[in-house]
Amino acid sequence: MSAGDLRRLLRDKRIVVLCGAGGVGKTTTAAALGVAAARAGRRVLVLTIDPARRLAETMGLQESGPEPTSIPSERLFADGPWGTGLLDVWMLDPRAIFERMVHQLAPTPEAARAIVDHRLYRFLSELVAGVQEYAAAEALDAFLTDGRYELILLDTPPSRHALDFLDAPGRLARFLDERIVSLFGPEKRARGGRLWHGAQAVVDRVLAGIFGAGFTQEMRGFIGAFGGLFSGMRLHTERLHQRLASPDAAFLLVTSPEPASLREATWFRETLAARGLPFAGYVLNRSWAHDDVLAAPEALLEHTGGDRHAEQAVAALSRLASVEQARAQAHRDVLDRLTRHLPSGTLAVAAPDAGAELEEFSGLVRLGDALAAG
Repeated sequence: MSAGDLRRLLRDKRIVVLCGAGGVGKTTTAAALGVAAARAGRRVLVLTIDPARRLAETMGLQESGPEPTSIPSERLFADGPWGTGLLDVWMLDPRAIFERMVHQLAPTPEAARAIVDHRLYRFLSELVAGVQEYAAAEALDAFLTDGRYELILLDTPPSRHALDFLDAPGRLARFLDERIVSLFGPEKRARGGRLWHGAQAVVDRVLAGIFGAGFTQEMRGFIGAFGGLFSGMRLHTERLHQRLASPDAAFLLVTSPEPASLREATWFRETLAARGLPFAGYVLNRSWAHDDVLAAPEALLEHTGGDRHAEQAVAALSRLASVEQARAQAHRDVLDRLTRHLPSGTLAVAAPDAGAELEEFSGLVRLGDALAAG
């Protein structure tokens, strides 16, 4: 596909979600694309789950900071005149996002504080399945709503559970379903009927027998207060699904040339199709497919002057070059297979293995330029 496809993606979309197996360089790709988009003039946020220490240090990312970290313009535009783009990076902090959600959805500041200060809040925020994924969905929705950024790149967890953040809000809202919460609420329903009151009485006896009456009343009060937030959570869920299925969003699948990674990429593509989410294409990372021509070491023979040791060295280089050329061709074949059945408007680009270049921010700049150049 043409290089312009990826440049248009970074220019026109509001949301780009990157999925892929672990170890394929997905977080690095998200960061490099963010750098390229910001250098092209957009206000960009990269949301990452858990960046590698080296990448975090390269970007100056503070672990679990309360707000996104801004990349200084002198680093972003170190090789030329400063542009108008902006790049922020944030490592998702589920606890901070969850607490922010409570403050947004609670009817009053006092109600929010009562929930957050409750000693059971910490256990809920850590133990309820889906809280971490919900945090990713909530953060994405919040940043899209406030309009601070023109483009948000979301780096998803490195597994087949990467798309769980789409379902987590619904699972959490179902946990707080009004019918369940009413069993634990501080007051019995006046209109619940004898059967419902009987169920509440059973819950009371079981919990009191296990935890004691005092703790049971404390838990009832907390869950009753927290349950009042579930309707707002459902609205957020519906809104996020609409946004991610809209033309403003795109899902990029990052893979390596390894067979296991390619199988994961195929699975992700099928899953996106089943969910009706916009598949934008593939990034074949850590590949040699971008090297169309490798110089032949045999050209050095004319400079050996008949020296036997020099000729042996050239022969060794030739054997090494043949291995590298075969690998490059194999990776180009993989890229061709990925491209062969792509729908119109989707892309497949190759990215080199950045390796040690990521010790410096300039390495991310070069990687972003290489991706944008196709």
